[in-house]
Amino acid sequence: MSKHAIEGCPRCGRLFTCKLNASLKCDCMNVALTPNEMQYIRDISVMEYDGSCLCMHCLEELRQETQGE
Repeated sequence: MSKHAIEGCPRCGRLFTCKLNASLKCDCMNVALTPNEMQYIRDISVMEYDGSCLCMHCLEELRQETQGE
C-alpha cells in the first residue's frame, strides 16, 4: 500500500503525487514562495478548491499571478 496518493489537481486536472502525510517531502516544497505569495495561494485554494492541494504547475502559475499585482 502506497504512503502517497495520486491526485488530480482541482485547478487544472493534472495528476500529481500528494504527499500530505509527508509534507516536507512534497514536491510543492520546491516552489519558493514569499509569505505574501503563500497567503494568496492559500486564499485561492480555500475559496475555489476547498483547500485541496494543487500541482506544482498551478502553484507556479499562481505565484506568477502575485507578481502581476
